[in-house]
Amino acid sequence: IIQAAFELTREKGIDAVVAREVGRRLNTSSSPIFTVWSSMEQLKGEVLQLAKERYQQYMADIFDYTPAFKEYGMRCVSFAAQEPNLYRLLFLSRREEHSPYTRFKQDFGGIFTALVEEIQKTFGLSREDAEDLLNQMIIFSNGIAAFVITDPGSFSREAVSRHLSQVCKGIVLTQKLRSGSLDFASAQAMANSY
Repeated sequence: IIQAAFELTREKGIDAVVAREVGRRLNTSSSPIFTVWSSMEQLKGEVLQLAKERYQQYMADIFDYTPAFKEYGMRCVSFAAQEPNLYRLLFLSRREEHSPYTRFKQDFGGIFTALVEEIQKTFGLSREDAEDLLNQMIIFSNGIAAFVITDPGSFSREAVSRHLSQVCKGIVLTQKLRSGSLDFASAQAMANSY
């Protein structure tokens, strides 16, 4: 039942997960669904859990890449292109009224913590500034992902990579200049090195 609801979500979105449609997929009535769950919301919760697991698997080896946080942004967009309805469910639905960043932090805490630590190490930022950089990257990646969902050809992989690098560079330079840990000449050199 869960797998049928999950596949229905992948194809048509979570709103298509209704008892009659799931029953149709199973070549049965909707009755078996309600012998297991008391509501469709419970079944949708199971689908959400499977979507989280799929996303986690998709991100499993991002730390094999340098920098991993950029690979995360690249894969975020790629996942949206390949699994638009799962991406909508995970990050674009109004589930619990949280932002994509807050959802990511809650749902994928292990990846979140490792990315923050990598950003701190890579750029010599405080934890607060590293979390801010990750937040900005998630916001930006979600923006590109939304474009890709509605118009799959709108961004090439190279364009996504270039845009993520530019945003990251701008945020890091701003944070370092603001904190006084970088002079203007060094900032110019850093800006030209990426």
